[in-house]
Amino acid sequence: MIAAVSIMKRRPDISNEQFRRHWLHPHGTMTAELPGVGRYVQSHCIEHATNNALARELDLGGFPVLWFKSYEDRRIAYTSPRIAECNVDSEQFVGAVTRLVTEPREVLVPQPGSKPRRVFVLLTGKPDKTWADAAQARLTALDGVAGYIRHDILEQAAAPASRIPELKLPVAGLAEVAFADDAALMRAASVLAGSGAESARTAVMAVEDYVLRA
Repeated sequence: MIAAVSIMKRRPDISNEQFRRHWLHPHGTMTAELPGVGRYVQSHCIEHATNNALARELDLGGFPVLWFKSYEDRRIAYTSPRIAECNVDSEQFVGAVTRLVTEPREVLVPQPGSKPRRVFVLLTGKPDKTWADAAQARLTALDGVAGYIRHDILEQAAAPASRIPELKLPVAGLAEVAFADDAALMRAASVLAGSGAESARTAVMAVEDYVLRA
């Protein structure tokens, strides 16, 4: 299983509301029709008390995450006529983007019917092969953690065949953490970014999710 994870900033000449609305439809509707996509979730970054200083500085718009069974399935999707239409439509609302290819693993799955509060934890800078293991051990041990998706980063590049400017943001590590509720997230806020030099390189961003293909 692999995932295509885009990290996006909105166009500066449109509002957050316009960005989110256009991303959901028509863009999300179009993207959900890509061949071979097994799962597609849009995670929209939102204002939240637990967003740390680096998250506020980066001011990201969100993370579309598309899961594929294989690199070949991803290749088919990203060479299809539909992706060409998506690339043109992206220019209407995306200001800059970088794309990761990861190996995603659902380490903890939230209970069916629950409505957890989720955050993305993003380590910036030079690649760090030790971070994924250390972050998983540290974050899944926190009180109130209800879900955890680990992303082992395989590659990072500009979005292929896109005229959107590349977001110059080297990513060393990425994880999605779900808390049972907002109160549990608030209790963990001070430790989510880690400690020491790591904390200055780590952005913690609360998100609101939209599942467009399960």
